[in-house]
Amino acid sequence: MSVKQLLKGKGTFVPVIRSDLTLQHVIEQLDVDEAGALVVTDDSRKILGIITERDIARGLKTYGRNVVDKPLRELMTKDVVTVDINEPITTVLDLMDRHKIHYVPVIEGRALAGIINMLDLVKHRLGEIELEANALKAYVAGSN
Repeated sequence: MSVKQLLKGKGTFVPVIRSDLTLQHVIEQLDVDEAGALVVTDDSRKILGIITERDIARGLKTYGRNVVDKPLRELMTKDVVTVDINEPITTVLDLMDRHKIHYVPVIEGRALAGIINMLDLVKHRLGEIELEANALKAYVAGSN
């Protein structure tokens, strides 16, 4: 299965935030979007960074309570690992494993096209397992 096919099933909504905001805005947006990460972009196309719950935890460790007033640019991950929309989902798994990340923005051409998280991949795999189990049950029931 390709990333494009996975996005067709899950949708292409990407929780985003502008780069000129503070961590307080990030926390509010994460809550509104019910997300664990926000792609940082000023035009909804070009990826400037990503801010995750892990980045917030690192900021708390470094700055303490004053972290909420810090500019997003100081806390976000700037070197964002992305995947092309035409890649197989195994590429996403490999990237997540290799870079120890849970969110991978999807690009089409040079534009932001979606985001895949670990839960999306788990749901996909569970669906595959269910299909395999049903096929085996049908095979066994038919061979009697």
